[in-house]
Amino acid sequence: MADRQLSAPLVSVNIPCYRQLDRLRRCLQSVLAQTLQDFEVTLLDDGASDEYRDYAASLGDPRVRYQRNPIRLGAMQNMFAAIAAGRGRYTIAFHEDDLFGASYLETACRLLDADPSCGFVAAEMTAFDREPTAVELARPIDPATIDRYPDGAAFVRGLLSGVNPMFGSVVYRRAAVDGVVPQHEVYATLVDRPFLLTILEKWSGAVVRDRAVWYRAHGEDDARHLAMTPEHILRLLGRYRAALPATLTDEDRRLFYDFSGYWLFTLYRLAAPAGRSSLRRFVMRAWRDGLYNPRWSRGCGRKRLLALMLTGR
Repeated sequence: MADRQLSAPLVSVNIPCYRQLDRLRRCLQSVLAQTLQDFEVTLLDDGASDEYRDYAASLGDPRVRYQRNPIRLGAMQNMFAAIAAGRGRYTIAFHEDDLFGASYLETACRLLDADPSCGFVAAEMTAFDREPTAVELARPIDPATIDRYPDGAAFVRGLLSGVNPMFGSVVYRRAAVDGVVPQHEVYATLVDRPFLLTILEKWSGAVVRDRAVWYRAHGEDDARHLAMTPEHILRLLGRYRAALPATLTDEDRRLFYDFSGYWLFTLYRLAAPAGRSSLRRFVMRAWRDGLYNPRWSRGCGRKRLLALMLTGR
């Protein structure tokens, strides 16, 4: 690894916490089992829980410390507070109910050390209901599965093609996030990808496509997106479109409208019903703004659009 200050760890692993101590214990086991051991861990407690404080003290590990938020931040605000926490050259905000593969931190930090222009390394989402086995967690990451993105346009093309980086897996170069302000009011719960795109205005990025980080599935009752409105969805798609060239190639056009034709409707269904305009109005607005085109969309093409116009839903 590159030379670094001895007074600070290489990477800060910051874990936003809220009343899931049993899962936090398992998560922290996966952190402490990393092949790279030059890290610190901060538990950012958003629930004022003495149990978290006592658990951190019981470990007797000077790398693990407990930090209680003075006021309740909420899940998304606590996540972004976690990104900024710690002293390491690199930093990650990691969900307390998720699991690291054993070599993930070493892989991410080696990529960042080797390429000073790289602002972040993420891992593609691997959702689980059944916990991965010890063998799965210990399996080395294949270097051939790492995709690199020199700019926002390349990253958006990756997203449109199905690359699905997990926000809680992102290891940031701390210098790359300095001064980057998440636009919560603009994107609500969709703020994570625009945040990464802002970093890519000055830095490059990378995504590990191999199974490296495991995300615990939340089920159909997951209410995380209830703060999202149709306006937030259109702003997200608009941000993706703005990252691409003004004149789209046929390939970019196919990728973008295939993607928007699916996600317009999927995200609309996740938004709180009380905050939704009619589906017809929403789709027509997206079409008018150049964010949807049934001619190019396999997710919702002309037949689906005609049904929409007839039913108004």
